[in-house]
Amino acid sequence: MNNRQVIKNKNTARIGLFSSITILISAVVGIGIFFKNKSVLGNNDSNGYGVLISWTIAAVITLTTALAFVEIISSDKKQNGSGLAGWARIICGHKVGRFILIVMPMFYFLFKLVDTSFFASESILIIFNQPQIDPISGASTMIISQDTWIIVLVAYVLMLLFIGVNAFSTKAAKIISVIASVAKFLPLIVVGILGITFGAINGWSGNFFTNITQQGGSNEILPLGIFASLPALLFTFDSFLTIGNAASSMNNPQRDVPRSILIGIPIITFLYLFVTVGQLVTGQRDVYAFFNHIVVQSGGAIDGIAAKTLNVIVGCVIMISLFGSINAFVLTSIRSLQSAIDEEIIIGAVKFKKLANGRHLRAGALYGAFIGTIVSGIMAIPIVVLNSDSAYDGVSNLPTLFFFMIYALIILFGLINHYTHKVEVKRMKIFPIVAIIAILGCAFAFGYNLFYEFTARNFIDDKQVSWGMFKGQSIDRWIASVLVWAFLIVFIALPFINDACIKLFRKNHNQRLIWM
Repeated sequence: MNNRQVIKNKNTARIGLFSSITILISAVVGIGIFFKNKSVLGNNDSNGYGVLISWTIAAVITLTTALAFVEIISSDKKQNGSGLAGWARIICGHKVGRFILIVMPMFYFLFKLVDTSFFASESILIIFNQPQIDPISGASTMIISQDTWIIVLVAYVLMLLFIGVNAFSTKAAKIISVIASVAKFLPLIVVGILGITFGAINGWSGNFFTNITQQGGSNEILPLGIFASLPALLFTFDSFLTIGNAASSMNNPQRDVPRSILIGIPIITFLYLFVTVGQLVTGQRDVYAFFNHIVVQSGGAIDGIAAKTLNVIVGCVIMISLFGSINAFVLTSIRSLQSAIDEEIIIGAVKFKKLANGRHLRAGALYGAFIGTIVSGIMAIPIVVLNSDSAYDGVSNLPTLFFFMIYALIILFGLINHYTHKVEVKRMKIFPIVAIIAILGCAFAFGYNLFYEFTARNFIDDKQVSWGMFKGQSIDRWIASVLVWAFLIVFIALPFINDACIKLFRKNHNQRLIWM
């Protein structure tokens, strides 16, 4: 074996079950859990029981979706390591399968990659800014003072950096996933432990269960608040299926993909519920306000030094969490792109194959960097012009929103296949039950957002949408609705545009295009 082969084998280290689980956790657990309960409490009128019910229902929908896909992915038909897209082609047939094979790498992964890089950039800059905490309500607002072009530039550098690491060394990407998972796992456990501990020390006073009215809320559990919270909470569980795109680098994908999902999702569910309980029993809506509360209850004082120290600690936790997320998205993104390039499904595949010169994952990395640069440039325009991250925050949810319908569609085909036996899979007795729950849950998340939040509410009220993380907190609902529907049109049209370009520019192609 020559030196080049030795280096290649070293850089293309295989991914085992433990690494698969850490990659899944890194992809799913981002910054949502740190801030999501503020909006969920608002939806449930500060009723802690309503919040827990919301999280529980979201967890059930996610677990049933995961269980449904365990049967779907059990087919032994070759799917070329293309994850969800490959499974869809097997279960759903050519048209649906090819649609997902194109939009998965070119829409879902690329936008998630660019958006996660942007928020990772913000997580770095957070450390150099101070949280603004309301002394009465305990609510906090984190605002980045730096200009948006600095955020965009740092985000672009981060994206290219992680693409480079993943392209040259799978081993390094595995190490980053493990470190990031542990680094985000421990602080979340600490939040839960501290919350429950100080809640007990204070006799459970001032929490969102026993003193609901004092918190400014109602004693009644509002079904509408629970349902309104579900789409946002389901977003925090999304991306667990991206682990399927790393199958080509796994030791035993047939075994490890379903196992990593079945082990990883319960771990994430436990973390989310544990952190939520910690926040609810201390009466805190936000991670910054939570640690502020803990310091005060410990007898400390929030002066300038203490506030700065807390800010740095929390900022570092968020930064590491997002670094793990961007690493996981890059790892799965370039493999999804590589699979599409290998099959020459996406436009430009032949040229990028030549540029890579047969080197492992280089074509996917180069394609990701190229298209990622274009997407980053386009997305930078509204960010810099408005000097706000509102558009970025909203757009980051759209790939997830659209893919809820994809999940529901694939599971529906899987349910039909369960009885027709068209594709041989390892059938589960509980599959029909979990499939129906998953289909209804995913379809609800999609329908509620698209047809109520971003259509009907334009005619019901003229309130703004709470988009924005650290550089702007809202955007006009009409503008948000136009963005959502415009991106949906792009999402649907993209496979047809891609195949039209292949037909036009690649004269000797022998592919069955999406309309064939």
